[in-house]
Amino acid sequence: MKKHLLKNLVKKRFNLSNFKKPFCSKEKKRFKRYETVNFKTDFFKKSYKDFCKNKKILIISGPARNGNHALMSMLDGHPEISFLPGEDFLLREFFSRAKENEKKIIRKIKNLDDVEYLTKMSGAYQDKWRLSYESYIKKTTPKYWSGQQPENKTHINDYQDIVPKTNYKNYKNFLKNKIQDIRNSKSFLEFFDIYLNALNKLVPQKKNLKYGHIYVYSGLRRELFYLLEKTKNIICLCPIRRFETFYYSYAKSRFFTEEVRKKALNELWEHWRHKTIDYLLLQKKYPKKIFFVRFEDLLKNPEILAKKLCKKLGIKFNNKLKIPTLLEKKVKGNSSFKKSDKYKGKFYQEPLENQIKFPKELLPDEYFEIYAEVNKKCV
Repeated sequence: MKKHLLKNLVKKRFNLSNFKKPFCSKEKKRFKRYETVNFKTDFFKKSYKDFCKNKKILIISGPARNGNHALMSMLDGHPEISFLPGEDFLLREFFSRAKENEKKIIRKIKNLDDVEYLTKMSGAYQDKWRLSYESYIKKTTPKYWSGQQPENKTHINDYQDIVPKTNYKNYKNFLKNKIQDIRNSKSFLEFFDIYLNALNKLVPQKKNLKYGHIYVYSGLRRELFYLLEKTKNIICLCPIRRFETFYYSYAKSRFFTEEVRKKALNELWEHWRHKTIDYLLLQKKYPKKIFFVRFEDLLKNPEILAKKLCKKLGIKFNNKLKIPTLLEKKVKGNSSFKKSDKYKGKFYQEPLENQIKFPKELLPDEYFEIYAEVNKKCV
C-alpha cells in the first residue's frame, strides 16, 4: 500500500549535512516566483546599519498550516511585543517581484508616485488592510479566513469570524508622508524599516516594548536567509507540526478532502518535507536567531510553552498568553474546519486527534528522522 501512494521516497537515512542548498533555491516551475533571488543590484546587496535602530523585531514564520496563527494569537496580548492585526504579504511579494524582474521593482521604488503600489502588496495583489478596514466599518465578515483561500490567493481574514479594528488611514498617510524617503532608500532594508513602522500605525501602541515590530507570514524561507544574514536584531519563531495532523488540515483546504488520497498525500508530503528541511537549514545557520516551536505544545501545554517562549525572548511571562487573541479580542483560530463559539479564546486539541487516525504504514522512515531532528531544536 505504501509504495502505491508515496512516490520518489528517499532510501538513505536522513542527514541534514547532505543538504547543501535549501529547496527554495530551486523551485518547481509553478512556484518559480517564490524561489531564492540571486540579487544583482546594490539595493538588495547593501546592508543598513540603522535597520530598526534600537528595536528588536520578532518574526513568526513556519511552514503554512503549522501553527503560525496560533502562535501569533498567543503572543498578541504580551505588553512587551507590538501588536499586528494579521499576516502581511509584502515581504514575500516584494521578493517575488524581484525574482521576476529585479531592476523593474527598483525603478518602481525610485520613481514611486502612489503608495498604492505598496499597499496592494500587503495582500499580494490587493490592499489587504484597506479591505479589512472596510469590512470592519461595514460590519461584514469575509466568508473565508486564512488557510481556506485558493492556492496563491489572498485572505482578508486571519481568523474565523473576526475582523480587527485597525487605523488604515494612519497606515496609508504614514506611507504617503514617507514617499520621498522611500524613493531615496539606498537598500531594501532601509525601505523595509519604513514599512514596518507603517504597519505599527495600523494598531494601538503599547508602552515599554522590547519587540518594537512583529511580522508574520508563513513559509518565509528565502526571505529569512536574506534578513538573518544582514541584520542583528531579528528573532524568528518557527512552529513545526507533525505531518499526520498537517496532512488533514491542508488536504481539507487545498484538496477538499478529509481522506488520505494519493494526489494529496504526494504533494503535501513534499510540501512538508521541503519546507521543514529548509527551516532546519536556517536554524543550523542561525541557531541564536531562529527557534522552533512544537505545534502540539501550543495546543496541549500552552502555559508551559508560553513560559519557555518568554524565557527565550527575554520577556516576562504574562497571563494574557494563555488566551488566544487578536488585538486583545478572543479568537477561535484559523482551523480549516469551522468552529463554534465555544472555541473562542481557547487553544483546542481536536487537530491532534488526526495523528491517531493517520495510517502509520504510509509514513516513510525518513519522516521520523526529520521530525526527531526538529524535536532537538524545539524550545
